[in-house]
Amino acid sequence: MLKQKKLMILAILFFTFVLIFNSVLEYGNAASSKLTREELKMAAKKTINYYNNSYREKEFRGILDWPALGLFGFGEDVSGPKWTVNGKNGAYWREQEVKKGIGLSKVKNTDFQRTIIGVCAAGKSPRNFGGINLVETVRQTMMPNGHFADSVADRKTGKPVGEELVNAHIFGVISLHCAGEPIPNRDKCLEWLLNQQHYDGGFTWDVKYFDDPEDYKLIESDVDMTSGALMAMAILGLDEEDIPVKKALSFLKDRQLESGGFDSWGTENPESCVWVIQALTLLGQDPMGEKWTKSNGKNPVTAILQFQLKNGSFTHVFDEDEMLPVYDNGMSTEQGLYGMASAYRNKSVYDMLHEKYRPDVEKSIFTDYGPGEFGFNETMKLLYSYVLSGYPDGTFKPEKSVTRAEFAKLLVYGLDISNELGKYKGSTKFNDIDKEHWADSSIGVCINKSYVNGISDSTFEPDSNITGEQLMVMLVRAAGLEKEAKKMAGVGKDWSQGYLKISKDKGFIYDGFDEKESINRAQCAWSLSKLRVFLGYELNN
Repeated sequence: MLKQKKLMILAILFFTFVLIFNSVLEYGNAASSKLTREELKMAAKKTINYYNNSYREKEFRGILDWPALGLFGFGEDVSGPKWTVNGKNGAYWREQEVKKGIGLSKVKNTDFQRTIIGVCAAGKSPRNFGGINLVETVRQTMMPNGHFADSVADRKTGKPVGEELVNAHIFGVISLHCAGEPIPNRDKCLEWLLNQQHYDGGFTWDVKYFDDPEDYKLIESDVDMTSGALMAMAILGLDEEDIPVKKALSFLKDRQLESGGFDSWGTENPESCVWVIQALTLLGQDPMGEKWTKSNGKNPVTAILQFQLKNGSFTHVFDEDEMLPVYDNGMSTEQGLYGMASAYRNKSVYDMLHEKYRPDVEKSIFTDYGPGEFGFNETMKLLYSYVLSGYPDGTFKPEKSVTRAEFAKLLVYGLDISNELGKYKGSTKFNDIDKEHWADSSIGVCINKSYVNGISDSTFEPDSNITGEQLMVMLVRAAGLEKEAKKMAGVGKDWSQGYLKISKDKGFIYDGFDEKESINRAQCAWSLSKLRVFLGYELNN
């Protein structure tokens, strides 16, 4: 009897092992996409050929705006010989339309935004296209609350108006990013967007207003707009560690179908998959990777190809009974191509455009500061990381001294801890800072984390300039090296020597450093950038 029990136990253990092994094996297979990137490229070639064949007889009229984006993503020059007939191409025809105001209604900001994207994809200047500076037009639609207005110009007032459309806000961010621009008033811009996030973690295309607060909990968000919001969040500097991003990603994950794809309004379609792909690639996630591949090997990219027709175009839906493609669809095809491009490159086409246009934008972004000047490259890194900004008049003022209050704010943003601004107030400790002071929270964060000290227990002197010595002390503290610095500290006037030695060793000290002189904005940007490199914040910048 004892022997039989032992055999039974061994049998149970064996079968348990087999079940666990099979589960692990199945899970391991789940990480493998059924589609390779080479196969994806071959599928994309069919769509590229479809566009070249079907638009050639029209001298490529209509290739701009959206089809050009996917073509650009696969290295096609839609302004080059392959895409030009009789000296005319998509960019030529679109420019003629812009001159006549066709497809460019001033009551629709999205008209200007999508035109920027198409013009950039065609390799043209969005700052002078058809005689219009499209970039400046969209920039000027940002309202004081950070929202890109629904319209470029109201028919009555001629001013940008409208705070209803979330998609106009999202594409304001995306279009300027494609043009190589940093987003103006980033904090307000991000704040407005995050205020539209719903209880389920997602977003809708418009702003919702209810008298009963409980009604907000009943909102069912949309996959496409949630993905669009994630794109904007990524461009504005949020990542997977930020709570709003986590919530939105969770919303998408919960709504991923067994096909690997997504639906909108109850209908599975390729466009929703493309929106998700753009969001993931902007956040640095692989839409063909383990995280978004089901146990059956399907993911958002394989889901797109379900809708591709033999001629390379795409359909929007399937026949409900036979699951056969119904008809080709222009929107499905253009989105299918730029979705495939982002998935193939594992980089959003929007980021690809940004990288192309940003170098030229940087050269003239400030009227008083340019390439070759001290600290310029470091300043650009901080500018595009939304650590610092210029002045409304278009200047940077590189020689201007930096105050204690200004540096407190720079340090908070330089260390990517702006999410803690609501936790602390400098006004609770110092008599010379009130709760209305613009840097109140920044000073509170820096004091709480011991990066900065007050001049005394009750005063901070926010408007006093900081010296080279003070800057290095604060950078060493922010780097987590104060204990090491104190071990090397001298006595009396030499108390800071340990901090200065470490600063020199770590590369924080700029050329021409004088510990007793006030530092200027260029010097501050240079040293702060080096601190970020030391901490690993700019390794991918």
